[in-house]
Formats: sequence, structure tokens, C-alpha cells
Amino acid sequence: MGGLISTVIGILILFPFIVTLLYLLIVRQTGKASRRSFGQAADVTTPFLFLAVYIVSDSIFGAHAGIYVVVIAILIAIGYSVIERLKVKEFEIMHLLKKIWRLFFLLLVTAYALLLIIGLIRNIVSHMK
Repeated sequence: MGGLISTVIGILILFPFIVTLLYLLIVRQTGKASRRSFGQAADVTTPFLFLAVYIVSDSIFGAHAGIYVVVIAILIAIGYSVIERLKVKEFEIMHLLKKIWRLFFLLLVTAYALLLIIGLIRNIVSHMK
């Protein structure tokens, strides 16, 4: 049973869009689907994307490459917070966190796609040698 659970978790981490699709299907089945459903699905998928990008970057570029994902995420959050603080008079932390979380989703989707392409190209090149 433990092997099955770890396999399912591994699949969800390596293929985070399964989480998105499952969430959207569940919301649709319950009849509570709305325009906000995709945003909520993105919110649920983002932690899986963080893990996927971390793991894929480590496997492509070697050990400790994934730490750059964490460092960049922290720098983006700090930078976005500073910009938001300078731009908005009423600083709402929950609103800021939601914006940052959604930005992370978009950036991580892009990073995940690029890493998969880079990994595929590196694999093809290594087999051609």
C-alpha cells in the first residue's frame, strides 16, 4: 500500500497538470464550476509545479541545481512585494500573496515546459553520440 501511495505522489509531482485536470473534473462533477475554478486549480497545482521544476532541474543539470528555483522564487516574492508596496497605499498581504502565487504558477508552467524541452534535447543529443 505504501508503494502505491508513493507512486501516485511521484506521478502527481512529475506531471503536475494531472492535479489541475483532477481538480477541474471534481469541481465540474460537484456542479460548482465557475470562472474562478481555473484560478483555484492553478492555486492547487502550484506546489506540485514547484516540486516538479525543482526535481526536473536537478535531474537535468545535476545535484543542487534546484536550489536556484527556491532562490529565484524568494527574490521574485521580495521584489514583487517591494513594487506592490510602493505602488499601492493600502497594502493587503493576502491580496499580495495571491498575486505572487498566481505569478509563480505562470512562471513555473513556463519553466516546466522549457525544462522538459531541454531535457528531451539533451537526451536526444546524448543518444546521437
